[in-house]
Amino acid sequence: MVSVEQVSRRFGQLLALDKVSLQVRPGEVFGLLGPNGSGKTTLIRILTGVLLPSAGEAQVAGLDVRRHPEQVKAAIGYATQEASVYRDLTVRENLEFRARLYLETCNVPQAVEETIQRFGLQDFAHQLAGALSGGWRQRLAIAQAVVHRPQVVFLDEPTTGLDPVSRRTIWDLIHQEAARGAVVLVTTHYMDEAERCHRLALLFGGQVIAQGTPHELEQLALQQARVAYSETHLPLEQIRALPGVLDGWPSGNGVRLILEQKAHPNLPLQTVHPNLEDVFIILTRSKGGTA
Repeated sequence: MVSVEQVSRRFGQLLALDKVSLQVRPGEVFGLLGPNGSGKTTLIRILTGVLLPSAGEAQVAGLDVRRHPEQVKAAIGYATQEASVYRDLTVRENLEFRARLYLETCNVPQAVEETIQRFGLQDFAHQLAGALSGGWRQRLAIAQAVVHRPQVVFLDEPTTGLDPVSRRTIWDLIHQEAARGAVVLVTTHYMDEAERCHRLALLFGGQVIAQGTPHELEQLALQQARVAYSETHLPLEQIRALPGVLDGWPSGNGVRLILEQKAHPNLPLQTVHPNLEDVFIILTRSKGGTA
């Protein structure tokens, strides 16, 4: 449903994307994980027909993004980092406006009503979007993106600035879209959120440095390093300078450490299971990045 083959994108001398390849299947939540400037939004803009690739090929919903950008836009739903709603329209009016762009007039009322019900917006249907809280406004933004039942949904950092409860609700809605058979491609730099994706691609410096399920990425990282915890009061810089210590940072009453596979620094150590932040640090270090 989404196919990217050796896609690159230049902005003058800047190579924002460098030979990126990935495949996303129907019914899958696929995460693009990476720091700011890693190329996530540039890739999304290419796949939504906003930008053309400088090299390589990409298809979305069976359409070539280079040859049929307008048809691609009609086959997808897209919610940006900022809640893309009209604040001076009501919730219902926002949904009606978006639905009319893609659906025949006779199908708009049913699509809007179904979306209001599906996203739990009944109590806010006649409220101005500008009066909604951040979480509800972002929920409306995603509802707008899917009101016409697109085959592919792109969500660019959809939970930025939201509280943990709102973020969890948004992710429940994301998985509901995948459950109906849509491709859902999500960009995020929240490592804990990335664990909720079926598969991930880690972007760093415009390149995909690894992709797979969260578990597969954990196993890949553990081939290169291990993670440990040490309850110690040594200065952090002294700990980081110990042989075999790749990185360390404060955690509770001690320090969380990234260690070389066979390292045994003179510290009390407790092996811990890596999270995706650990995984990302390990894999980016192997590509010349810094934690």
